[in-house]
Amino acid sequence: MKILGIDPGTVSFDLCLLEDEKIRFEASIPSRTVAEKPETLAAQCFDLKPDVIVAPSGYGLPNRRLKDLTAREMFELTLVREGEKIPVLEGMKKFFAIVRQRNLECLFLPGVLHLPTVPRWRKINKIDMGTADKMAIAALSVEMAARQKHTGYADVNHIVVEMGGGYNCVMAIENGRIINGIGGTLFPGPSFMNSGAMDGELAYLLGGFEKGLLFQGGVSTLAGVADLAISDFNNEAYPEAFNAFLEGVLFAVCSQRPLVPGKEVYLSGRLTSYENIYTPVRTRLEKLGYSVNPLPVMSQKSKAAAQGYAVVGNGICGGCFTPLVKHMMIDRAEGSVTDYVVWKDRI
Repeated sequence: MKILGIDPGTVSFDLCLLEDEKIRFEASIPSRTVAEKPETLAAQCFDLKPDVIVAPSGYGLPNRRLKDLTAREMFELTLVREGEKIPVLEGMKKFFAIVRQRNLECLFLPGVLHLPTVPRWRKINKIDMGTADKMAIAALSVEMAARQKHTGYADVNHIVVEMGGGYNCVMAIENGRIINGIGGTLFPGPSFMNSGAMDGELAYLLGGFEKGLLFQGGVSTLAGVADLAISDFNNEAYPEAFNAFLEGVLFAVCSQRPLVPGKEVYLSGRLTSYENIYTPVRTRLEKLGYSVNPLPVMSQKSKAAAQGYAVVGNGICGGCFTPLVKHMMIDRAEGSVTDYVVWKDRI
């Protein structure tokens, strides 16, 4: 069985073709290319001839096939109101249309909020507890940690910190299952692109809150440098922005102490490949008593999310990773990202 996982990153879309347990192909396509020429991504997918494409799933859907998608579910993937245009999200919609025309099997994965392993009370008035790509990273972390430790899934307990090119996320894993998540727009500090959690009073004062604001307010804004290079972001040059970023990670990780036994943390994401960010984050977490390591992955070429997409897709489709998917109860995901919103009738 050949499963093609596609990770919709802020900077790039990564592809990982998994045939059973072996990676057969990996590639990266700039997100700008997907926005401007989605047919390029589609052509690459067609050339690989996968049995199933695990599509960019945004905020997530409970394991839905493209051919069965309703208009409402298509909206819930991106949560963009009618009349607003986000180039890369528009490119994704065109990509879906091309794939649908070719009648290829295409699967959308759930986000953290859809999982029954997360208690309902933790979901109240939340949507972004970790998008589908973050959920897939957590699944990969459980598989790889169990392999490394030669143990069963039920013995895996840790926290995953994802520091991507756009957003940060923290997910808590207890007994090999996701029990909580703090997504990028809920994160207690800025990510590289996004501002993180926002004061409700500020949201009110902003009035008309357009989707584009969720792509702003991150460390480059705080540093006052347009197109700030990740390699240039450090405490010496931009102390206020850097400390806001760093403390956001610390606050997010430490908030999970009441939930996760032990103090093991895995760091993942584009920013972890930069020592100017990885080392300070790791050092500060270790000072707090955590054991910190890079997320173990199947390959260093494609991003963890693409690998996670392929692994989870394999399990959903009855492949060799079915035990992982069933243990994590990903196959039992359900509902809508708006189910737990108190003011649901206004959405």
